[in-house]
Amino acid sequence: MKNLLCILAAIPLLLTGCVTPQQVVQPTSRVFSAPKEKVWPAIVSEIGLDYPVKAVEKDSGLITTEFVSVPAGYNNEGMSQWVLPPGGFLSTWDGLRVTLSAVVEEVEPGKTQVNLRAHYEAFESNVSKSWIICQSNGNLENQIFDKIAARLNSQKIIEASHQK
Repeated sequence: MKNLLCILAAIPLLLTGCVTPQQVVQPTSRVFSAPKEKVWPAIVSEIGLDYPVKAVEKDSGLITTEFVSVPAGYNNEGMSQWVLPPGGFLSTWDGLRVTLSAVVEEVEPGKTQVNLRAHYEAFESNVSKSWIICQSNGNLENQIFDKIAARLNSQKIIEASHQK
């Protein structure tokens, strides 16, 4: 009876060790208080600095890039900075890459919405030996949004100084 009580008491402790912490995914869309004519060059410049642009269609507001390798460290230990870790039994990871697509549209006069999607793939090098799609955690997208906002703010400051 004493052994049975010990086993029953140990079960919740064993199960709590298997709980995965909740991962937070940041939004990947932002509205800027600026017309599309101001936002468009800022996003093209910001994306084009680090990612080889594959297509730019100003009329539709679409920008896409080629794949770029992401430095994720040995065995992709740093991948959680960019993606929700994909997991997998006996999986080892050896490479992370990303491609971006953005859609820019003026939702009302002076307000432009940018939808940015980072498509990540991690290379599983033990079992499947293939690229596995990973879900973005939104960090990269939000870094790009912050840089676009900074560009737009600096443009406003420059325009204001020219009007004086």
